[in-house]
Amino acid sequence: MTEETGTEASAEFEEYGVVEPVPDKHRHYKFRDMLATWTVANANPTSWYVGSTLAAMGLLGAMSVTVVSNVVTYIILALVGLMGFRLGISNMGISRAAFGITGSKAPSFFNAFQFVGWCGVNTFIAAIPLTYLLSDFFGLAPYGTEHSSITLFIAVLIIMIPTAIISIAGGSKIIKLAQNICTVLLTILSVWIFIRIFQEFSWTDIVAWQPPTDIRMPFGVGIDALAALGFAWIMAVADYTRYTKTKKSATVAPMLGATFGIVWFALIGTVSAIAVAIQTNNFDPEMSDPGSVATMLGMGNVANLMIVVSTIAVNLINVYSGGFSTVNFTKKLNPKSSMFIISVLSTLVALVPIFSGNFLDTFQVFLGYLGAVFPPAIAIMIVDYYIHHNKKYKIDELDKKDGIYWYSKGINWPTILVWGLGALSYFVSARFTWVNQTIGSVFFCFIFSAILYYFIGTKLKKA
Repeated sequence: MTEETGTEASAEFEEYGVVEPVPDKHRHYKFRDMLATWTVANANPTSWYVGSTLAAMGLLGAMSVTVVSNVVTYIILALVGLMGFRLGISNMGISRAAFGITGSKAPSFFNAFQFVGWCGVNTFIAAIPLTYLLSDFFGLAPYGTEHSSITLFIAVLIIMIPTAIISIAGGSKIIKLAQNICTVLLTILSVWIFIRIFQEFSWTDIVAWQPPTDIRMPFGVGIDALAALGFAWIMAVADYTRYTKTKKSATVAPMLGATFGIVWFALIGTVSAIAVAIQTNNFDPEMSDPGSVATMLGMGNVANLMIVVSTIAVNLINVYSGGFSTVNFTKKLNPKSSMFIISVLSTLVALVPIFSGNFLDTFQVFLGYLGAVFPPAIAIMIVDYYIHHNKKYKIDELDKKDGIYWYSKGINWPTILVWGLGALSYFVSARFTWVNQTIGSVFFCFIFSAILYYFIGTKLKKA
């Protein structure tokens, strides 16, 4: 554990910067708080949506992919969470050691961009059921009808305005409280949806349903869809585990919470998509969003309200972590102003599907970008900390020009090279059938980057 500095000793200073280690007295996340935070992080409309695309594998295929992908992904999450606990600093602060103080701005930029993307995606999906609420209470046009774009615009604002206010004004403590409340709501909602689905459809029919051969998803492609989602969260986990009191809270709690959240909600998405396909005799994941399914099952506005509230809760994580990524990119912004910018950009992203074409195609491209950029960055950070530096970083050097992490004008070019080659390996490996049928490109580029960085780093240490 790092020593406190004069600034950190202030009892009033409870939110810490990118490379400011959090002292023991301000570590307020307990095991149940981290469990709730990471359950809610994955128990959201986006996980549901990813699960609905996995229905293209059939139920049993989707379940096997979900188990395999998430067990591996969230073991990696625990490794990075442990780094945050031991060092007491944020994800982007940790990245400075491997990438260089200036070089870390590159992953910070992409990290901020991905949080804007996730926040926008979540908001758009949740805005759909909110349009049904606005239609019932105020007579506005619901989603899918003429003039519904105006209603969708209003719905996006209703979701994003409280998200921005709570993130900026409340900080990590209020976010923690929101996650605990939403864990209860999401548990009720998910159980309710399952009960309603199986009141309408038999388990035998759900299991027996198979997608048409021409749209069947290969095993590795399914792995990629889930792994890309999980690796995106790994880039934020230390932002929260640095506030944990125990090692178990920093590793076991986020691993269990994230795994439970994605397995449960992806499964609901898969079952919902199959149920819709059975009812309509047409497989279309875009018609399997939570709001549409809740409406189809006659669950009413209570279910739609739960979906909206849960989305605001998970968006708090996106805005909060995105703010810290932006701060690492430029010192001209403080965390709160960065969170405001992230909120505005996320609102704009959420409105894009109103004017663009197929949302699913756009979403798949976004997942591909995540799968290429973050796995190699995370592989580098893990190898650098656990192997090349034997779990020891000099925290006071992480913000020092001409210090040990300054490298060449602030950039560790060998690391940048490995990162670039790792990202390239994602796209190259996607061309191989055996990769698409087995481990998928996300895990391929993670393993490739880890091995490459291990050997390059070892040679540099000997030089």
